[in-house]
Amino acid sequence: MNKTIAILVLLLGASACSDDFDPGSLVTKTRVLAVQADTPFALPGQEVHLSALVYDPEDRALTWAWGECEAVESTAAVDCLRQTSFESLKIGPDLTTHTLTVPNVSTRYAGVVVIACPGTVEAGTTQTIPIVCRDAAGNALPLSEFEIGLKRIFLRDSSLNMNPQIDGLTIAGVDWSADLVPSALCKDDACSEFADQEIVVRADGASEQSVDAAGLPIKEQSVIQFYATGGEFEDDFKLASAGDMKWHAKREDAGKRIEFWFVVRDDRGGVSWIERSLQVP
Repeated sequence: MNKTIAILVLLLGASACSDDFDPGSLVTKTRVLAVQADTPFALPGQEVHLSALVYDPEDRALTWAWGECEAVESTAAVDCLRQTSFESLKIGPDLTTHTLTVPNVSTRYAGVVVIACPGTVEAGTTQTIPIVCRDAAGNALPLSEFEIGLKRIFLRDSSLNMNPQIDGLTIAGVDWSADLVPSALCKDDACSEFADQEIVVRADGASEQSVDAAGLPIKEQSVIQFYATGGEFEDDFKLASAGDMKWHAKREDAGKRIEFWFVVRDDRGGVSWIERSLQVP
């Protein structure tokens, strides 16, 4: 495994994919895309404030649940949730944020799990996890129909980590500000095909200089994840040092407004994001 692939596996977690499935960058169902902690490194007793980036294509009212676990060597959210009792969950509508008081534990991480349910969250069992998500008709949904995310807070007594900085964003060479909704470029007058559009996320300051446990200097590695509700990226992610990405609309996107998210992650728990929109003719 080369260095670049090893870094991506570390930051994003190992995954399997097939040509039979949509790419991870295509958002077609309820998704927890990221969870940010205002303090990725923290001390026992310290308050850490978290916020979730979540999308639901049907814009349904979501019920949220947040829980905490201690032994989080696993990066799987379900493993954290299996250690969490239903009674300890904080549940309610519009709970896109959560405050954790870091426990005094001997592990390297404190874990926070977040659930986004398009319905109600109840006690019960869904594929070995201690909750049930029911839709408006009262049907218990499978795990594939609601979303669970995990955020690990690094427990450190001295070193610090800030969330990565996003310096700017361009599309087709033009600054893509939050109030700009560009139109997808067509290959011909009839828009029978769409041209590749060059998107550049500038995150030169995403990788901090720091020191390791032995006091030796190190530099973080950071990646950019690309998400959209339509079209196709040339890849799902890139190293932050090479933040250029091509995207093009597809015929089935005609007439739609496409939502985009650009998420920057470092390998020490930091995460930041920006959101944008684009109109397909």
